[in-house]
Amino acid sequence: MKRFLLVSLALVVVVVAGGYATFKIKNAKHGPDVYAMYQSQDGIPEGRIGVFSIGLSTTEDFDPTWWHNIFNHIAHARIPWPFRIAALADRGVALMDPDRDYSTERFEPTSLVDRFGSDVDMDATPYIERYRQGSVEWIPPKESIHLDTGYFVYTDRQDGIPTTAGKSIGYARLWYWGRGIEGQKIPAQHQQQVVNDYAVGRLAEKYPDVLFQQADTMKPWLWRRKIFDMLDAGIETIVLSSPLVVYSGYEDFDNGFLHSIEYIEEWEQANGRDIKIVIAPPLGHFKPIRDGYLLMLRDKLDTLPAGVSVKMVWSVHGMPWREFQNEPWLEIAPAYRDVLVEESKALLATYDFERFEVVVSQDHFADHYWDPDHLSLATNKAYLDGVADGFDHVLNLPIEFYNENTDTLFYHAMVNYENFPGYSVYDRIAYPKSEWDRPYTKHFEIDGTQIDYLGVPAGPRYSKYVGQSMFDSWDAVLSRRIVRAAAR
Repeated sequence: MKRFLLVSLALVVVVVAGGYATFKIKNAKHGPDVYAMYQSQDGIPEGRIGVFSIGLSTTEDFDPTWWHNIFNHIAHARIPWPFRIAALADRGVALMDPDRDYSTERFEPTSLVDRFGSDVDMDATPYIERYRQGSVEWIPPKESIHLDTGYFVYTDRQDGIPTTAGKSIGYARLWYWGRGIEGQKIPAQHQQQVVNDYAVGRLAEKYPDVLFQQADTMKPWLWRRKIFDMLDAGIETIVLSSPLVVYSGYEDFDNGFLHSIEYIEEWEQANGRDIKIVIAPPLGHFKPIRDGYLLMLRDKLDTLPAGVSVKMVWSVHGMPWREFQNEPWLEIAPAYRDVLVEESKALLATYDFERFEVVVSQDHFADHYWDPDHLSLATNKAYLDGVADGFDHVLNLPIEFYNENTDTLFYHAMVNYENFPGYSVYDRIAYPKSEWDRPYTKHFEIDGTQIDYLGVPAGPRYSKYVGQSMFDSWDAVLSRRIVRAAAR
């Protein structure tokens, strides 16, 4: 018996050790430590130079492949193996009621459609009939996604993609590019391109010999091709940059920059030539973008009467900080966020207000699941604290976004305005393409407090400040080449 117990214990130890080793191997980071490379780089470009901007940009029109790719990115970046296996499982066809795509509780659907918008199965049987036959299950909202929606799954066949990816695609088609916005188009790509065009124009003026390319991380086939085209043109130094205001490991160092470096290394091996890589500093480290946001704030403050009280809420996108405690974003953000806060305090002090307050809030992941200890201030709470504290006005600007995208317009709005009188997830956003060159704003009144979302720095009055900071981030690298050449 003793021998049996010892053998059993040994087997348990082996299984646990093997499982732990497998867990570590499966979840180990691959490739170079790009953030460490960024911190230690000499930053001096040599020879012929190309600037390559790589980042996330929501498409104007609905693109199901884009949404499939972003689902995969989230699953692989945030969900460790083996839990990722369940997240990527094809358990059936995700379905939603087109007249009630958002619901936190089970209900009786009147129609069901798949991610393609079809209301019939492959044999032309309506999905609603499959529901009546008992082949469709209700899937409740995930606790890990605050205010998540439930959905239905037809379980008698697979869909060919992860079921939860099908849910994301279907939801985006029905809400973001469907009932949710007038015109069924998203402004992000247009507003992003306005900024890019300004920056590239400045680049062409000062550095006409420098090539420029840009790509979307959710379109990897074009991303790789554009890098190869640039290198085929004879580039000797490639300057990597991101359109995001603050760099993060999640989007940049472990994604956009890392995979760009992998493509460059692939090209080097095929062509027998070394390419120097320099990573430009984030555009949030340069003053013009702060000036743009402060101008937006000033334009609003100028409309307020003397003697009122004002609370200013600068909001960031947010991350689940208990899971990302080593995120480079935490080290990079203060040079932008904290300086902007102090500059806004100085601006507010020039007005004859009865009192003012400035806070930084988090639009995402500041909820009961990801932040049970309330370590981060949720934007919703920042608003309601302003009401409870009797402020006449509470203002908000999202300082990591300079284009209106599916986050700002839909999910962040749903979370930020949770339980606000007069707000419904079924409200249609009146922001047609004809108005994309000015900020989209939203107004609420709660217990006498005026609450204003001031939008993003869109349009000719504000976007040029963002474009200038984008150029300044490139110039911070390119100007070193000029200094080096002059010293010879």
